[in-house]
Amino acid sequence: TIAYTYTEPTVFFELVYDTARLAHEKGLYNVLVTNGYMSAKALDKISEFIDGANVDLKAFTDDFYKNFCGARIEPVKDTLRNLKKAGIILEVTTLLVPGLNDDPDELKALAEFIVTDLGADTPWHVSRFHPTYRLTDRGPTPVSTLMDAWQTGKDAGLRPFVCRCVE
Repeated sequence: TIAYTYTEPTVFFELVYDTARLAHEKGLYNVLVTNGYMSAKALDKISEFIDGANVDLKAFTDDFYKNFCGARIEPVKDTLRNLKKAGIILEVTTLLVPGLNDDPDELKALAEFIVTDLGADTPWHVSRFHPTYRLTDRGPTPVSTLMDAWQTGKDAGLRPFVCRCVE
C-alpha cells in the first residue's frame, strides 16, 4: 500500500495520479491522507486508483474553517460524500483543540453527519492536540474530552469499535 501523506496529496496531484495508476497496475493499494479540500473533478479523475482515504474533518463549523484554515467546510463535506459514493474506504480524523472545536454540540453534529452521510461503520479517529508552533496558547486536549467525544460518536450511532481516541 502507498499512502500519500504529510503534504496534501492534491498539491502534487499529477504525481499522485501517475503513481497511483502505476501502483494499481502492479496490484498495490493507494490511500490518500487529505484535508478533503479537492474538487469533484479531481476526485472523479483519480478515484478508480484510490482504495482508501483518511480525511481530516478539522471541525464542524464554517467559522473554524474560515478562521483557521482559510477555507470552507462544505467542500470538505462534499468530498467526504463523494469518496463514499465512489466506493473508496473512508476514515475521518478530528484533532480536538481545546476551546476551538471541542464543543459537545459541535461534536454531536459532526458524529451525526458521519453516521447519516457516510455510514455508521465509518471509523472516526479523535486525536489529542499538543501545543506547538503557532498554537501554544492552550494545553493538550484533556483525555476526558477524548472519551466524551468517543461517547458522543457511540451515542450518535457510530459502531463502538470504530470510535477511536488517540492520546
